[in-house]
Amino acid sequence: MDIKIKIATGVLAIGLLSGCNEPGYPEHLQVQRIDQKHLQGLLIMPKHRTGPLPTVIVLGGSDGGLGGAQRTATALADQGIAALAVGYFGMPKLPPTLNSIPLEYFNSALEYIDSAPELNRNQCQQVPVVGSSRGAELALLLGAKFKHYGPIIAISPSSHTWGAIGDSNSAAWTLNGKPIPFVPRHSNPDYSAKRFVGRDYFARDLNHTDAKQAAINVDGNSAQVLLFAGDDDQLWPADLMANNIAEHWQGTHVSSRITKVIYPNAGHVIAPGMPSDITEASLSNNQTLVLGGTPAANATAQQDILERTVNAIKSPICYDSKAAFNADKLNELRELVETTNTSSLVLMRSGDVVFEHGDIHQKHTIHSIRKPMLNALYGIYVDRGIINLDATLGELGITDITPLTPTEKQATVRELLQARSGVYLPSAATSAGMLAGIPERGAFAPGEKYVYNNWDFNVAGAIFEQLTGQNIYTAFYREIAVPLGMKSFKGEYTTTDADTDIATLTVDGFYQFEREKSQYPAYHFRMSAYDMALFGQLYENYGVWNGKRILSRDWIEQSTTSYSVTNRYMDFGYGMLWNVINPNDERPNRAFYHTGVGIHMLGVYPSSDLVFVHRVQTETEYEFDQQNLYKIISQVFGALEPSEPME
Repeated sequence: MDIKIKIATGVLAIGLLSGCNEPGYPEHLQVQRIDQKHLQGLLIMPKHRTGPLPTVIVLGGSDGGLGGAQRTATALADQGIAALAVGYFGMPKLPPTLNSIPLEYFNSALEYIDSAPELNRNQCQQVPVVGSSRGAELALLLGAKFKHYGPIIAISPSSHTWGAIGDSNSAAWTLNGKPIPFVPRHSNPDYSAKRFVGRDYFARDLNHTDAKQAAINVDGNSAQVLLFAGDDDQLWPADLMANNIAEHWQGTHVSSRITKVIYPNAGHVIAPGMPSDITEASLSNNQTLVLGGTPAANATAQQDILERTVNAIKSPICYDSKAAFNADKLNELRELVETTNTSSLVLMRSGDVVFEHGDIHQKHTIHSIRKPMLNALYGIYVDRGIINLDATLGELGITDITPLTPTEKQATVRELLQARSGVYLPSAATSAGMLAGIPERGAFAPGEKYVYNNWDFNVAGAIFEQLTGQNIYTAFYREIAVPLGMKSFKGEYTTTDADTDIATLTVDGFYQFEREKSQYPAYHFRMSAYDMALFGQLYENYGVWNGKRILSRDWIEQSTTSYSVTNRYMDFGYGMLWNVINPNDERPNRAFYHTGVGIHMLGVYPSSDLVFVHRVQTETEYEFDQQNLYKIISQVFGALEPSEPME
């Protein structure tokens, strides 16, 4: 900007503090002034902690110094986060204005975090960055130029880089000693106006063709990006610029990494910790700077931004930015799939379909992949404290046509989900292959042995409904399908028996009873490949969708931890309603999957940022060679190739 914003003291330009536990900060926070040759900042974190804290870098805007960054850092520290507010101009040992600030300077903040035992990078080996206004522009630049920063939380952001403050012909930022291109000013803002409104000037400059050179290259970002803007921002058109970024990513394989929220009637000052009534500000020359918004709308935005930001910092989604698909090899994959009687196939990355075959929106039965669907419901209601995994079958009053023995009644809900109940009774939807693997009744006590047994899974479904009072299909629709935006699953269901022709069904699920065997039905799902891929992406995202947490990371970790060995040669195991591909010397990262009749498959591969769904139309007569599924999986991973890493 050509105008240096100096908001009244006590509003944005808060005086610097030194030492710890300074006046004005809550007693439960520790405040440490950082005054080093290559780093000026303020570290604010909870005083009482048991180990390293999730850590974030906080960047202020054109107010200079630490200014508003301190307030946002304090708000984040109040949520159990170590927040490092970093000054980058307008302080001793720093440039006096926002002019030619080297991006490499911020690596000093990374070095400080790496050297402090109470601080740490997140599980993606990155450090989150929160920035507001020009600080948001900076945060997006850091994410675009370096791999070490993420998630990037940009509040009142810019889609482009702008010139230096006080000198619109100079660059605000440099990299490797070279100025980063910026938007030239053509609009001639009237800085003598008694009430300065900058929005239209910025919008006009963005419309010039020479603005394109200054667009921030968000394609290079290797992390989540969260964009927050008010639609009444009068300082600059943050809402339009947030839309520019989102539209640029639309249709790319990384578009779901971005969360964009535009707040009605909110203005420019919506960073957490800031006073919500700053809708305009007095400048040193007696001018009024119009910032926009209403106090109520600003407060609503700040609270939502705080919640989403804390969630992103504590539970980031990790992406493998070094992997891409080879187009020629994907064509070879397509040629193979067309010969196999595969009905549909989806490869999804970051929520976007990067390869598809067949009608990916056609619903049909997913067979045993119903179990991960139940896993998600369990995760939600366990976290709500409604389901106790350590409750026993006896305590829950579980019985069947064949009464349970006292030993069988000691099996827990957790052991049902792990397929280790020790209860070997007849059950609905048991295949001949499954039946052949079931031991004699009483051969093993609860918890002693893994046995893939539909009695466990069917009873787990009944217990879910008993404890929650929720129908499985209705609950799944409300808790999972709606938040994820599933296209085909509507929660409609019916009841069938073994003689029902399921090819005639149009519903999303059905209870299959075989009452001569058991009083508990199998709960079958009918889903499309696309909706299944969205479900897998939820687990790929470690439970977060569009910036909101649906499943806890802890639940996903529990569910995809191997409790039983299922294939010693391949080092596969079984978790809780998920098959687990364990990490080993050949593959350092865990993955998980579930199959249905050996030919349907939902695979989640977090280290490759990949969800794989394979379907066969098994509701009618079909032919599919199981070996072709292995060939397809091999070609999928053969199509992955490394791309150029970021700095």
